[in-house]
Amino acid sequence: MKLKSSSMLLAAAGIFSVVTNTSLANAEPGRRAEAATRTDRVETTGPNRKLLSSGAWTLGLSYAPALVVAIKSERRGDDYLYYPVVGPWLDLAHRKCATCGDDNLNQALLVTDGVFQGIGALSILGAFLLPERHTTTTVSRARVEKKEAQTGLDLKLKPVRLSGGYGLQATARF
Repeated sequence: MKLKSSSMLLAAAGIFSVVTNTSLANAEPGRRAEAATRTDRVETTGPNRKLLSSGAWTLGLSYAPALVVAIKSERRGDDYLYYPVVGPWLDLAHRKCATCGDDNLNQALLVTDGVFQGIGALSILGAFLLPERHTTTTVSRARVEKKEAQTGLDLKLKPVRLSGGYGLQATARF
């Protein structure tokens, strides 16, 4: 029965503390802890990642078929296709074949390949000429103790061992 009455007393004191807006913490009387914030902003620049990756993909995907043609073809002019970006244009300039017949489709493919390789190369170059900016904001919080005037009731509750069992010690500052 003693255990039950002391736990009820402890619960009643806790409710009283919440209702009267008092502090159960072991803080110094008259001091209040407040959170102070500090904000740091760091601005960094670097190549434009979206432009760089799209340019690399465009150049790579348009250079791959030209490289396959350069490896497989027996035509001497197709050796220019080993060079990225300028290869299709050099091959087109040296394409004079009297026995090739209708070569319009191959010429159109060379122009298309040259255009896409150029777009990819310009995108990669543009990634460095038009860098992206990153702003990193760091917020740090620190506890700052502020001294303020004593207002209201400062109640501290602490369990104690008594001669016949357990009890609750209450100290207050008005």
